[in-house]
Amino acid sequence: MTRVALVNLPFQGRIAAVAQTSVGPPMGLAYVAAVLERAGHRVEVIDANAVRMDLDRVVERLVGWRPDVVGTTAATPSIGLAAELAGLVRGRLGIPFVVGGPHVAALPLETLASYPDFDVAVVGEGEGIADSLVRALDGEGTLADVPGIAHRSGGEPALTAPAPPLDDLDAVPWPARHLLPNDRYHTVDAWPMTCVIAMRGCPAGCTYCNVPRLAGRHMRRRSPADVVAEMADAHGRFGVGHVSFLDDTFTTSRRWVLELCRTLADAGLPGRVSWSCLTRPDLVDPELLATMRDAGLGRVEFGIESGSPRVLEELGKGVDLPRIRAAFRMARDARLVTMGFAMINTPGETPEELDQTEREVLGIDPDFLQLSFCTPYPGTPLYDHCREHDLLRTTDWEEFRFLRTPVIRNRWLTAEQLQARHARILRRFYLRPGKAARLARLMLTRRGAARSLAGTAAQGLRHLARRGDG
Repeated sequence: MTRVALVNLPFQGRIAAVAQTSVGPPMGLAYVAAVLERAGHRVEVIDANAVRMDLDRVVERLVGWRPDVVGTTAATPSIGLAAELAGLVRGRLGIPFVVGGPHVAALPLETLASYPDFDVAVVGEGEGIADSLVRALDGEGTLADVPGIAHRSGGEPALTAPAPPLDDLDAVPWPARHLLPNDRYHTVDAWPMTCVIAMRGCPAGCTYCNVPRLAGRHMRRRSPADVVAEMADAHGRFGVGHVSFLDDTFTTSRRWVLELCRTLADAGLPGRVSWSCLTRPDLVDPELLATMRDAGLGRVEFGIESGSPRVLEELGKGVDLPRIRAAFRMARDARLVTMGFAMINTPGETPEELDQTEREVLGIDPDFLQLSFCTPYPGTPLYDHCREHDLLRTTDWEEFRFLRTPVIRNRWLTAEQLQARHARILRRFYLRPGKAARLARLMLTRRGAARSLAGTAAQGLRHLARRGDG
């Protein structure tokens, strides 16, 4: 039996902004923990992000527990934080350190070459290889025989054979929620909550998204019965009243969604557990949204991205503005809370196109808006385009914070002017009497909304206060 510690890095303070105050469970680590426990290993999960634990406290806890292996997951802006933890672990414990996540999966060899304290980089889906990887690190077999990783061979980074995709998602154990601080997780309008992953892969061609590269374009779905059983378990064992589906395009199969809604109704979950999901504006209709609402859907999220038709085409969205507007109208008619996602500073974006985006988000007027800077993450076509055309302002990964820092060169505006424009749009969107009244009604009518919205408002005001008028 190997003792494995999995650490969720304390990244929240580096990215939190308006409509990004949600704190969710580390689903990837929780899935890996469940697989390792089923295989007989002893596992601890330290969610330093949720409990606001700095790296020094994380290391002290690790020293006290004495694991044999430590693992973490990192996005692009947190890869340096992961490397800092790996150095502390090497200095205090001298044990193997494994890193996974989207940045590592996109740049596995470069990651090992840049950060010498990482021993292994996980490239594929971790659940399928976790047990064999831990056993190899413990001396049972060799790393070269573990598929889907990068490791050091003769001092040089080397890739093993690709790991096969997980086709039967129902065979994967549910995330190990018993190892998590479940009372710490919340969204902008619900507390407590948890996340559920019902499918993997995405067939869309958005240039800024690395999901198709990491999880493939072929959709793999769990059975509705397995999804609903997990939701019921989270509600019954951990008191969860809201589930946020992390799937990128939830309604790609209308038949699957309708079966899920029937299964939820049969289980008696509507009224006890609400849920939210993200999908494309061209994959909903009034009947489907009404059925989802009756099955417990409380919030639906769509990408707006830009008010410029040219930018939407450049981003590979495959959907036009009239269809985006219609999706939000349908959701509002179905009495659903809405969240919209938009971005500014795409390559070649002009000040006039920024004006179009500002007008569009104010006109559509979702309940919540997440406005980001277009950020070219490794593994995306957008990243390749920006590198090829020398559009990156920086190669410091910590600056790749999509809610805070513009990293794409803009021909007309400086980074400071873009940040001021970002803050202006958010102020115009949120600081309106009608918006405040709408969110106040939401506080009064939805369970758990008051506590979560109060935190969201406080974080949002702090964020807006840091920005200039522009």
